[in-house]
Order: sequence, then structure tokens, then C-alpha cells
Amino acid sequence: MAVMNEVTEVLHKIEAKLYPNYLGKGEGAYVARSKAEAPLSIEDVCASAKNRGGFTGQYEDLVEHTHVFINEMVYQLLDGFSVQVGGYFSLHTRIGGTYNSERDVIGADKIAVSFRELSRLKTLLSQIQVENEGPAGDGAFIDEVADAHSGALNSAVTPGGMVHITGHKIKVEGTDAACGVWFVSAADGARTKVAENLAVNRPVEVVALAPSLSAGKYTLEIVTQHSHSSTLLKEPRAIKAEPELTVA
Repeated sequence: MAVMNEVTEVLHKIEAKLYPNYLGKGEGAYVARSKAEAPLSIEDVCASAKNRGGFTGQYEDLVEHTHVFINEMVYQLLDGFSVQVGGYFSLHTRIGGTYNSERDVIGADKIAVSFRELSRLKTLLSQIQVENEGPAGDGAFIDEVADAHSGALNSAVTPGGMVHITGHKIKVEGTDAACGVWFVSAADGARTKVAENLAVNRPVEVVALAPSLSAGKYTLEIVTQHSHSSTLLKEPRAIKAEPELTVA
């Protein structure tokens, strides 16, 4: 009698880097973070569905219908409905805060959107292969770059708008002229420095005003002599955000 062995194919892989655990009482010397990738747009996902996923209709129709679906989904979500998407996840609004009387006004700022994994997504998540690439340098990293004007995360920047940067050991500090927040053009390597008057400048958070930039792709880079101790580094180090940022 033949023996049939089930073959399991690895369909998905995530690359991870290790960073020092600075939570103090937390267990373990490191925390793991997936390598940042450029966020995909609706158009990107639709192109993948056309080229890889076997969609046989018109690409333009798919993009248009997807936009209509998402807009309607958000409309219903903001009317208080929970939305379940294909058995993969659900979205629902929740109201935070505490209140002192039965007639307290509940402000819109108390409303947030929650994400819940459903069974189909949980099954797929359990099958992902995680590739550990080891420690990521000295633990200094940029985690997220948020464009305050558009709300884009790790994907875009608006000239003249505020940019909210989070990470670790990113405080701009030091006497070297290279220290600062920079936007480096992917086209020609030209470097544009942010004005020195940073709105927030902390080891885990920097808020800066984006300079005037031409349309194109840019890498955000923080150059600093900041260290985890009271002594500045002798030489400045460059901390780069991994996803490129687009200026439209």
C-alpha cells in the first residue's frame, strides 16, 4: 500500500530583524519587527490580482469597483455597522473614554476603529514562514513615518506639511553639521535638510516640517550623534527609513 505524505507549500514569508528590548522588565533581550515594505495602493493590489491572481476582467473596472466598495464600506462603518470582509477580518467602531453623568457629550475624538482577525486570516497567519535576519545594527531605527496632511503612513510626504517620525534613538543631537532630518532623492541622491526648529525632538519621536520638494521618490534619513547614554557619539550615524516616500 502506497504511503501518501502531505506536502506543505510555504506560500508566504516575512523577513524580521531583531532590536534590543528596552522595556526594562520585559522578558527577552530582543524584540522582533518585520522589515518595513512600501505600502501597496488599491491600484497595486488590483494589478496583482490581474497579473498573478487570475482576474480576467478589465483592470480599470476592477480599480473603479474596488474604490466604490471601500468607500461604501467606510460609509457603513461610520454609521455604526460592523463590516466583515471575506471571513478574513472585521472592522467596527468603538467609543473610548469615561463619563461623569448620563448626559455627558461624547465627542468624535473618542471614536476609533478596531480590527479583528477572523478564522480565514488566522489560519493563513499560522502558515507564514518568518525569516530571522538577526540583530539590526545598534538598535537605532525608524519605525513609522506619518504624513500629517494626508494621513499616509510610510508611503508619502507633503511638502510644507508636518511629518511625524517614530522609532528608537532618533533624537537629532550633536554638533556635526550633518546632524538633522534629511530627504534624499532616489533620482539623483540630492539631499534636502529639514529646518532646525523641530516641533518634537525625542529619542522615540521626531516631528518636523517637510521642506519644499520636487515630485518624486525620497528616503527619509536622520543623522545624529545621539546615544542611549549621556555621552554623544564621536561620529554621527545615519538612520534610514526603509520604505521610500512619494511626493506627488
